Amino acid sequence: MEGDPLPDDDHVARYCKPSSVGANGLPLASAFQLRASESSLSVNWLEALGAASTDAVVDRVRALFVARGFGLRANGRFAVLNVGAAKAAVREELGLSLRIEHDPLFDDPSHAAISGFPADNLAVAVELTTLVSREDTYPAIA
Repeated sequence: MEGDPLPDDDHVARYCKPSSVGANGLPLASAFQLRASESSLSVNWLEALGAASTDAVVDRVRALFVARGFGLRANGRFAVLNVGAAKAAVREELGLSLRIEHDPLFDDPSHAAISGFPADNLAVAVELTTLVSREDTYPAIA
């Protein structure tokens, strides 16, 4: 339901455009940085899509992006974060309480939002980046 916090055991995926992906294929902090006009990061709640594997659910996220008219780029990536790990890391390292909540859109029932930090706080973006490993990244175009 809209506004409900996501379970700590669940996962979210963030699309990282090519300019926010390093030469090593991992997201840069800019992939998790809020723009001045934003109050939250847009992500997709993977468990809301009900696929049996992470690969299958990322395929569903890709399909949602395409259906919504978002252009995915070959060098872009989806970065997957564990909800509980993200909240714990930011709380422990920065003393901030992230909110990761269901924020469904009419054409995307898996849409969620990460909030609880100001747009000018680069430290949160850096901390989220440290949680993403090569195994947590998926090509934007399969």
